[in-house]
Parts: sequence; C-alpha cells; structure tokens
Amino acid sequence: MKSQLLGLTFLFLSLGGMGLTRAENSTHLQQLRQTNQCPNCDLRGVNLSRIQLRGVNLTGSNLTGADFSYADLENSDLRGANLTGVNFNGTILSGARLDSTTQIDRKWRMVWEIVSQGARGRDISGADLSHAYLQNVNFSGANLAGSNLTQAELNGCNLNSANLSSANLTSTNLSRANLTNADLKGANLREANLQGADLSAADLRDADLRGADLTRADLRMDSVWGYTRLRGANLDGVNVCDAVMEEGLKVELNCR
Repeated sequence: MKSQLLGLTFLFLSLGGMGLTRAENSTHLQQLRQTNQCPNCDLRGVNLSRIQLRGVNLTGSNLTGADFSYADLENSDLRGANLTGVNFNGTILSGARLDSTTQIDRKWRMVWEIVSQGARGRDISGADLSHAYLQNVNFSGANLAGSNLTQAELNGCNLNSANLSSANLTSTNLSRANLTNADLKGANLREANLQGADLSAADLRDADLRGADLTRADLRMDSVWGYTRLRGANLDGVNVCDAVMEEGLKVELNCR
C-alpha cells in the first residue's frame, strides 16, 4: 500500500511538472509574439512555421524540435540558443547571429555559414543542402559535385563555373541563376525551375531535365547538350542559339 502511494505521488508530481512546462512554454510563446524578444525562453517544439521574425532576440533559448520552416529569421539573434532538431526548411537566415555556443544541427550550421559568408570557390561536394534557402548566394567556382540541393531556393545565385556534376537539383528553384560555364554533367534537374537562367556554355551532358521549366533561359555560347533528356521540359522562349548538339551539330532557335 505504501509503495502504491509513493507511486501515485511520483506520478502526480510528474504530471504537475509537465503542466508547469506547458504553461511556461505558452507564456514564453505569447511573449515572443507580442515583443519579438524572448531570451532564455523555453520554446521547445513550438510551431513558428511561415512566421515573420526579423530581428528576433532568442539568445540562450531552448528551441529543441521547433518548426521554423519558411519563417523569416533575418538579422535574428540566436547566440547560445539550443536549436537541436529544429526544422529550418526554407527558412531565411541571412544576417542571423550564431556563435560557438549555439547548438544547431551540422546541416543548418553549414547553410548559415554559406548564407553569411558566401561559398565562392568552396568545396562542399556531397553536402546536404536540400530545402535550404540560399537565394542570391555567390557559389562561383564552388565544388558542389554530388550534392543534394533538392527543393533548395537558389534563385538569383551566382553559379558561374561551379561544379554541379551528378548533383540532385530535383524541383530546385534556379530562376535567374547564373550558370554560365557550370558543370552539370549527369545532374538531376527534373522539375527544376530554370526560368530566365543563364546556362550559356554550361555542360549538360547526361543531365536529366524532364519536366524542367526553361522559360526564357539562355543557352547560347556553345552549351553542350549531348544526351540531355528534355521530355516534358518547358522550352517556351528558350534561347538555344548556336547550342552544340550531338556530333557537333548546332541549332538556331529563338536566336536574339
């Protein structure tokens, strides 16, 4: 009987502690929404998807398992925060402040470094950058061979002379990207958005472009198209003036 009472007491205290944590979490969440300031807060597992949080102060806060997908964290202060297991898919991290005490998954620290410092000439081959928001980042001359960029936001990026061979770019947004002289041999570009992209002199041998949108893309200056698969690709307005086909044949289509 005594042991049963002790067990019930322990259960009661445990449930009471859980209730306190939830109440604290709710109070801190309300504080965050009202003031955009919540240092040292308990925000474990909160859903802040697609929320505008520019300049937010979350220093020292516990955000383990939180959902920040597609949120705007530009210029946020995340120093000392626990961001383990946080969902940063599509999250804007430009200008965000992290330090050595910030606990964050390796993938997202790399994304933050790229957004903050650029990746010009950097070797990030085989990296997992899927779903990352990397708009307008300078990747010129970078090695991204075999990297996973599935559904990443790369519109307006400078990928001049970048190595993207065998990279996975499925459903990636590459609109207005500079891909001149880029190595895209064997790259998976299925369903990719390449609207207005500059692919002049890019090497697309063995690349898979099925379902890709190439509206107003520029493929001038002897782009290499040997064995490229284009079934289902949107070629409306595509400039393939003087593009090299198999056996050295050139075509003139939509030349401007």
